Amino acid sequence: MMPSMSNPIAVSVPAAIAAPVATLASQLEHARKDALFVRARDLEVLVVRGSDRISWLNGLLTCNLATVAAGHAAYGLSVQQKGRIVCDVTVLVEDERVLLVVPASVREQLSLTFDHYLVMEDAEFKHVPFAVWHGHGPRARDVVSAARAASGSAAEIDWTGLGGAIVVAEDEAKVAPALVRALDEVGGAIGDDGGWEALRLEQAVPRFGKDFDGTTYPQEAILERRAVSFDKGCYLGQEVVCMLELRGRVKRKLAPLVLAKDGDAAPEKGSAVFDAAGNKLGEITSSAWSPALDTHVAFAMLKASVLQPDLPVKVENRAARVVERPV
Repeated sequence: MMPSMSNPIAVSVPAAIAAPVATLASQLEHARKDALFVRARDLEVLVVRGSDRISWLNGLLTCNLATVAAGHAAYGLSVQQKGRIVCDVTVLVEDERVLLVVPASVREQLSLTFDHYLVMEDAEFKHVPFAVWHGHGPRARDVVSAARAASGSAAEIDWTGLGGAIVVAEDEAKVAPALVRALDEVGGAIGDDGGWEALRLEQAVPRFGKDFDGTTYPQEAILERRAVSFDKGCYLGQEVVCMLELRGRVKRKLAPLVLAKDGDAAPEKGSAVFDAAGNKLGEITSSAWSPALDTHVAFAMLKASVLQPDLPVKVENRAARVVERPV
């Protein structure tokens, strides 16, 4: 049975520019047909300036910023010297600066790492309290120009395979209403974190702090194709990341799951996942209701050696199967 979402709530922006949040099913429909934008309060922004900003950042992140032109964005990772992920990073390149959109929970830690590796380069960075929205859907790109016209920073970037964009604004009260108007023009909607959770799990998009963290390698988080360039020059942690790729194996790996339609409650984080013989394979990292499938979908960190499409598993006592992507 689908959880009730009958009462729309208000997006958390100033009252004068508030817009209704669509129901869960409607949010995901907008993401597939036009555009869905979510105000990301768990993300913060580091602003990087200086003539060496691109080359310096290219030595600290897994994506290749040398190929990203002004007005465009890229998705990458900051990894430790031993290859484990510090966090994921969305990079928005502008003419005179670079904006790094990072999880708020590790922003200070990331700043300390960056400061440690800033020696002779002409680069400087600081935290700026910008508002951040991430957008999804084939018409999300149509909102970019409206955000820029309202003094925001914006670029196309696709996390889900459905199309997408990121908007960053120092003046939220000015950019937010422009964003709402642009969404109205393209038939899009404002969403919430619940909608984003359902969408990303349907599209098999891992989330930092839920599905992966500082104990995880990129290959374990299934991010090596999305967030890592294997053609660029050296960067912090590259040797380990490349070695794992060349060897082609890790001990554990994130796997998308679709659960049987026989449970009302989403499996909790940490719920055990077993094979048909009752052997524990791993644990659930996140889950959500999927309106498209009329059941719950999830991510689980499982033993990599057993993973294959349509592998039958059990989450506690509930049947499930491993899939490449739920929807």
